[in-house]
Amino acid sequence: IASLMLAGVMAVSMLAGCATTSNNGDGGEGEGEGQVSTSNSSSILHDAMMGDARKMTTPTASSALDTALKNTVDAYFQNTDYVDDIHFDHVGRVDGKMYDALVSAMSAKKSINPELYADANNDKVTTAVLLYAVEASVSDTYALEKVADAIQYSVADLPETSDNGEWNYTYTISASIVTKPVTSSIVEGVTGGVKYIAVAVTQTPAAVV
Repeated sequence: IASLMLAGVMAVSMLAGCATTSNNGDGGEGEGEGQVSTSNSSSILHDAMMGDARKMTTPTASSALDTALKNTVDAYFQNTDYVDDIHFDHVGRVDGKMYDALVSAMSAKKSINPELYADANNDKVTTAVLLYAVEASVSDTYALEKVADAIQYSVADLPETSDNGEWNYTYTISASIVTKPVTSSIVEGVTGGVKYIAVAVTQTPAAVV
């Protein structure tokens, strides 16, 4: 009897421990405004890529991207943007003033390809930034997987060595997520808000010795 009682106490303790496990954001943030750090998002995005795109990039947390995305979304998001930016059935690219402001804040290029790829003799650190959006109820992991699908072929085409043979290139990839709630019922049947996903790919040159 004592053994059975002890086993019951241990089982309850285990369940309580599971209940206190922190949420990694995979369930989405439709209930309120929030941001997912690039530390976790970058790794999920990188893991979702395949082949050369995954081999030639390193997932890297970027506080600069976190800050730039949050400040940009806070400054430009309005409920009316919900209709313009949202893609109810897929994760879609965001253009316009919000995207331009993000690019400016990061001092970045607007595209992974061809801007980075075209300048194959580049001797400066160069970053390209993309912005995506989806309905907030979509999980972070799903959104990042779809972004990975969209960018991995462009990433795989990036040069590893300059045309003149003087530079080798390495690449880091970062991702950040900000969710904005929608405070009015703009579209019938849609709740939560907009999940914005920013991606930065940075090319770093190293002189060939």
